[in-house]
Amino acid sequence: MPQNARGTARERRQAASPAVLALLAVAVTLTAALLAIAAHQYRHQVIEEAESRSVAIARVLEEHAAKTLGIHATTLSHIEWMIDDLGWERVDSSPLLHERLKAMAAEAPEVQSYWIADETGRMRASSFEWPMRPLNVADRAYFQAHRASNDQVYFGPRLSGKLMSKVIFTLSRRMESTDHRFHGVVQISLEPSYFTDFYRSVLHDPQDVVLLLREDGEVLVREPSSAAPDSVNIGRYPELIKGTEENGVVRIVTSFDGAQRILARRKVPNLPIYVVYGTDITSVETAWRDRVKPYALFAIPSLCLLVLLGGIALRRSRQAADAQEALRCVNEALESRIAERTRHLDQTLAEKEVLLRDVHHRVKNNLQVILSLLELQAQRTPELEGPFSEALSRINTMGLIHEQIYRSTGVSSVRLDNFIEALAGHLSSFHRRPGREIMIRHQVEPLSIDLNRVVPFALILNEVVSNAFKHAFADRHAGIITITVNAQDNFLKLTVEDDGTGCAEQGVAPAGTGRRSMGMDLIRAFTQQIQGEYRFTQRGGTRFELVFPRDVENI
Repeated sequence: MPQNARGTARERRQAASPAVLALLAVAVTLTAALLAIAAHQYRHQVIEEAESRSVAIARVLEEHAAKTLGIHATTLSHIEWMIDDLGWERVDSSPLLHERLKAMAAEAPEVQSYWIADETGRMRASSFEWPMRPLNVADRAYFQAHRASNDQVYFGPRLSGKLMSKVIFTLSRRMESTDHRFHGVVQISLEPSYFTDFYRSVLHDPQDVVLLLREDGEVLVREPSSAAPDSVNIGRYPELIKGTEENGVVRIVTSFDGAQRILARRKVPNLPIYVVYGTDITSVETAWRDRVKPYALFAIPSLCLLVLLGGIALRRSRQAADAQEALRCVNEALESRIAERTRHLDQTLAEKEVLLRDVHHRVKNNLQVILSLLELQAQRTPELEGPFSEALSRINTMGLIHEQIYRSTGVSSVRLDNFIEALAGHLSSFHRRPGREIMIRHQVEPLSIDLNRVVPFALILNEVVSNAFKHAFADRHAGIITITVNAQDNFLKLTVEDDGTGCAEQGVAPAGTGRRSMGMDLIRAFTQQIQGEYRFTQRGGTRFELVFPRDVENI
């Protein structure tokens, strides 16, 4: 190894030590930062989980309340219809309604009893007893609410029954006469204990809380509750249902126990009542610490191991620097050889391209010599001038192809727009006669065609245009031949049309010869060679269409 290369390798080994130390410091700092970030993210994740869980449980509570209380609201409507059918006299005189209400109350564990009062507050029927003893409920909140407003459904506050001392809350419905006057109240006494049992089953944590609230914030059911089971007033917290949205998640300190909670509230559809589920933040913090603790216990030994590995890496880094320097020298030598080889290949490719251009140029010149010899022979033998003219046109067409190849930037394809422009000029000059002006117009897209197909394509075009010059304008002194080439999907389409007198497909030589036309035989053969299809049509003049695959792989 040269002296300067050895000095460079030594400098790199010396620079490796502080680099590894810096990397070790970064790794330790990064590990501590990642632990802090993970702790923050886990806290955010645990809070999001608590919010999602609170919302999910609140939806369960909402669905339970909607089904349970919604069914009873509908039942009250049916009882009202029964009262309308029976009338107060039959209600007083027959135990039929009492038996029906008693059976309905027995089927629902949350129902204590059904009660029906007339417009004066007198209790006319119930599921509790029959006949009814004198009882007036005009002083009850639910009765006064229905008499004062047109609200159909009303949830009364917790109260102690007049005949039964158990604490209940009421769901009642206003009854109206046919002229919409107040006609009484039908009411269900509901057991709070049924709801507390269900709410206890959905609690995720003993510190969480579930509340069933009226629209004014008065609590109907709370689980868990510090109040005695027979307490009538267990709180009123309108702040728990305040907000712009009926359904949402808020963080609040609950006034009944002073705990900070995540509250998810849901408005029960079609009923003036809310369900609220509160998750205690203390339990969320505990869950967060339990989740982060294993990572913290893992991070401390990991930092110690990282320091040990840093020492090993410091020693290995010097060895790696030597190996890297050797590899760099090998790579430089290899890159130098590859660059030299690439330059040689580029030079060889350029020489081959020049050689191919020279070959095409020589072929074009040889074809020009052959063309000149045939022209001399035709001048000396006038009877061969007709057949020789067709051969001369075909040879000249092939010469144009080779001329376009050696003039183009590449040698693998020919630009059709440039080639057809040159071919049109040649054919116009070749078929020009005194006193006759036949123009060739061409509309060709800037497309290229490979060398394997350009010769048959060019000879087909030569035959069709020459055929138009010979037959389409036999009795005319002027005309137009239009050549169009365009791409359609994966195919190329050649169209040649004239505005001449029109003639059928030239499949037979002139009358009396009995021979097939050589031009048509060439068109058929070359069309098969490029796997295309052609047709002649007549619309005033003659129209020729050729369609063939655009790419070689489509052939």
